[in-house]
Amino acid sequence: THEEVAAALPKLREEAAKADARVHAAMERLDETAEVPTYVEVHEDHLVVNIRGIERSMSLLSSLRIPLEHIQGAEADPEIEHTLWRGWRLPGVHVPGVRFYDVHGHRDKTVVIRLKDETYNRLVVEVEEPAEIVAKINDAVGASPRS
Repeated sequence: THEEVAAALPKLREEAAKADARVHAAMERLDETAEVPTYVEVHEDHLVVNIRGIERSMSLLSSLRIPLEHIQGAEADPEIEHTLWRGWRLPGVHVPGVRFYDVHGHRDKTVVIRLKDETYNRLVVEVEEPAEIVAKINDAVGASPRS
């Protein structure tokens, strides 16, 4: 009856809220332990950004190759996505001058690569060791990270 459903509804809402909290906690634990599927390599005259593993088969563009002469430098920036309001983006809408490449919300693993003479001014990627990648890129192009 209607009365029985109305009486059961508060308890069902409470159970749903608890289940939602457990799912959220599990997703956070998964994010903390998940590998970042993107890697960046510095070669003699170019930088290669690749997606590895299962992510590669799901991506239309699994590799980027950028000449070192088109790179101004790099820095680790865990706030870049939120600074640029990435969460507000909708399909077909983009942040001018910025290319997010295989970014999954691992804020502490985010690297921003500053570009020149390319379609985008900045390339945002996530890597396992951001400090190491930033140092390699900046050493290769003779730059220092921005403060």
